[in-house]
Amino acid sequence: MQEKITKLPEEEAKLKLKLPNSYCEKGIAKGIEKIVTEMLKKGLTAKYISELTNISEKKIKEIQSKNEA
Repeated sequence: MQEKITKLPEEEAKLKLKLPNSYCEKGIAKGIEKIVTEMLKKGLTAKYISELTNISEKKIKEIQSKNEA
């Protein structure tokens, strides 16, 4: 696969190489969301979760409201 990518025009090759990273980032985001959701279910406050995880309270509250909808 790497050989095929090196034969592509530079801009197209860059785009193809970014794809795995974007999938990885989406997976990490989903995992974080799942962990925060479970912590909220256990009754932890957004402030406490933020202190433990270094995730902003704003982001935690976004996840919380998303799950309440």
